Amino acid sequence: MLASLIHPRLWLALTLLAAGIGLSVVAWNGPADAMLMPRVVLAIWCAMALTLTIIEALRHAPSPRSSLSPLPLLMAAVLLAAMTMDTLGFLLPALVLVALTLWLFRVRRTLPLLVGTALIGGGLWFLFHHVLLIRLPAMLNSGVI
Repeated sequence: MLASLIHPRLWLALTLLAAGIGLSVVAWNGPADAMLMPRVVLAIWCAMALTLTIIEALRHAPSPRSSLSPLPLLMAAVLLAAMTMDTLGFLLPALVLVALTLWLFRVRRTLPLLVGTALIGGGLWFLFHHVLLIRLPAMLNSGVI
């Protein structure tokens, strides 16, 4: 029983749940109008993390031959992209993050990778900037250019 509680996927689920709860506390203490969407997203995050935690706690420990999950790499890339958006703008970190995500989802051919990155990354910027009217910086805004 104890061996099944120590496997890394359970700790990852618990970490996601703790991060979601911590960010939810910050979001619920913020202004009501600006934090409506983050509150909804964080509520979904916490529900998914809680579900994942319960599923992983009920499963048996994975075999040592199982392959490593790309989830920690993707989580680190999302965190790095969020931290660099302040200086690099939205478009550059989003393009890198989308390209990495497509690569981790085994889109390895060059043309689909480039087209998917341009359409998804640029499409996200277009959605926020023109449809939702949330003005995101497009390129470098740190005074470099």
